[in-house]
Order: sequence, then C-alpha cells, then structure tokens
Amino acid sequence: MDDDKLYIPYGLSIDQEYFPGFGGRELRQFFVGILGSGIIGALLLIFTGQLLALIVALMIGAAGTMMAVRKDPYTRISVVGQVSDIIHFHKSQKQYKYIYTAPWDIK
Repeated sequence: MDDDKLYIPYGLSIDQEYFPGFGGRELRQFFVGILGSGIIGALLLIFTGQLLALIVALMIGAAGTMMAVRKDPYTRISVVGQVSDIIHFHKSQKQYKYIYTAPWDIK
C-alpha cells in the first residue's frame, strides 16, 4: 500500500446485521410496527367483518415498517432514526450567543 494515500473505509457496520441495513434493533422496531398494524387490522376485522381488511393492514404495516426502519447502506440513517434525531434536536436547549438589536442602533 502506498504511504502517501489515506484509505478511509465507508459503509461498515458495527452491529451484526441480518441483511444490509437491518439488524437486531431494526428487527425489534419491525415487530413493534407489525404489532401496531395487527391491532389496527384486528379493529378493522371487528368493525367491518372482512378478513381481507386484516390481511391488507398487516401487509401494508409490514411493508411500511420495513421501509421506515431499514437503514440506508451509505448514510446509515433510517427514517425512524432521522425523525428521532429531529425530535431530540427540537427538544434540546439551543443557545444563541447574540443580542438582537436593530441595524440602525449600532453603537
């Protein structure tokens, strides 16, 4: 290897993954999403009496949850993670080190 060049690997995962972007944490989030869509499907089954409503709710819930929790292989960020980061940032204290003055009041 040439000593003048720096090799920086990317796309490496620290955790064990079942397939790229989907590990143990994402599996737990996936099961929570399936459970939620199952509850919604069961309510639809009770109120409509259609088994198809339960099946469609489970399929849409599984597909939507998979798309939301799977991490992008390059950025290592999922939709759920990004929303969590946005909420955490919004709740955090922000410090602005300036005092507002009108532009014409400069002394």
